[in-house]
Amino acid sequence: MLFLFSCVFISGCEKDNSNDGVGAVLIIPPGFPSMDFPADNNFTMTRWELGKELFYEKQLSKNNTLSCASCHKQEFAFSDNVALSLGDNNALGSSNAPSLTNIGYHPYFTRAGGVPTLEMQVLVPIQEHNEFNTNMLDVIDKLKQNNSYNQQAQLAYGRDLDAFVITRAISTFERSLISGNSRFDKYENDNTQFSLRQVNYGVPTFQ
Repeated sequence: MLFLFSCVFISGCEKDNSNDGVGAVLIIPPGFPSMDFPADNNFTMTRWELGKELFYEKQLSKNNTLSCASCHKQEFAFSDNVALSLGDNNALGSSNAPSLTNIGYHPYFTRAGGVPTLEMQVLVPIQEHNEFNTNMLDVIDKLKQNNSYNQQAQLAYGRDLDAFVITRAISTFERSLISGNSRFDKYENDNTQFSLRQVNYGVPTFQ
C-alpha cells in the first residue's frame, strides 16, 4: 500500500509557553473546518511536545513494553497492519486499532461511540486488560520518577504530573495528526486530476 506522507513535518521545535510554533505542527488543510479545542486544553507547543513524548512512552503499560504508538504506527497512518493488535503479555485485542488521522474532528470515540471526548478516550487503553493492563495511578507513579515529565507538566499545565495532564497532553498531540493532502484533496482544491483507480492518502509524519 502506498502512502504519501505529507501534511505535517517536524524538524525540532523550541519549547515555550505560548502559541509560537503551533503553525508548524497544527496545519489545517484547505477546505477543512477549524478544529475545536476544550476550554481546559487549548493547543500550545509545550502541551504538544509533552503529548508527543507520552504517545511514545512505554511506561504507560503494565510491563513497560507498549505505548500508544505500538498499535497506532506512523507508517500505517497511525493505525496497525494487523487485524487485532497484541496488548500486555501478548493478549489479543478485541478490535482493530483505527487510524488516528483527523481524530480531532471526531464527535465521539471508541468502537461503541460511548466516550464523548478525546481526553477521556486516552484512559481506555490504559485500563483495558488486553491493552496496557494497568491503571492511571500506577502510570503516574512511574512517570513521576522522570523529573523531565514533572517539569514539562508544570510548563504545559501549571500543575504536577497527574491524570489531567497525561490525558490532555496526549490528546493535544493526537489532534495534530491531520491528513489533508491526498489526491482527492488536491482534486478538491483544483490542483490535480483525479481517478478512482489512483488514490493515495496523505498522512502526517513526525521526527
